[in-house]
Amino acid sequence: MEVKILVVDDEDDVRNMIAAALEKFGYSSDMADSVKIATELMESTEYDIIITDKNMPDDIDGSQEGGMNILKYAKKHMPTAEVLIMTGYATIETAIEAMKLGAFDYLTKPFLINELKEKIDRILEYKSVINPENTIPIYKTLHNEVLNLLENKHDLTDDERHQLLKSLDTKIDHFFRAQKEWEKVVLIQREALAKIGAYVEQLKEHITPTDPSYGFVEKICEESNRRL
Repeated sequence: MEVKILVVDDEDDVRNMIAAALEKFGYSSDMADSVKIATELMESTEYDIIITDKNMPDDIDGSQEGGMNILKYAKKHMPTAEVLIMTGYATIETAIEAMKLGAFDYLTKPFLINELKEKIDRILEYKSVINPENTIPIYKTLHNEVLNLLENKHDLTDDERHQLLKSLDTKIDHFFRAQKEWEKVVLIQREALAKIGAYVEQLKEHITPTDPSYGFVEKICEESNRRL
């Protein structure tokens, strides 16, 4: 499946660096240097991921946090897209504010290209579960509970809170990866049941309703359909 990414940043160097990295990783991307261009692109294109700078001028309402407006716009008009917020201000409050509004994750500038790929891969991993429309909101609910706890940890430095958040995210990821492994088992079972159902339907074509085994075959059909 092709992954479509929108990158929004008013700094040419940052956009060019990310564009080159995404091309290297094999992702299709569009670039925007303003909120206006970004929203116009979102009106005509469906994106899987939106990567946006938080602190950039908004040429629409004049604010200095254009990335937050893009996040709000995406949550309203493109709810299936996940937003990755970039910020040059390394405070946990910035991350908390963005993620409570619906951002999936954040990056603190300057960041390494490998870190960008890890964040994108993490989003795609969550989007690949059987029911992402249910799983991702559950993840965000758990995540926001963690954010609420961190917000009240005034005795910790920002770096300590970032590290604690990263550690807790890893634990949440492990939980959902275990769920994904279980989903693989469910998918295998579904495939097996579908094959059984198809074979039994073929078998029914070669026996008559008066055959002693006909009732048994029908029960197998009913049970396989019920479990699918």
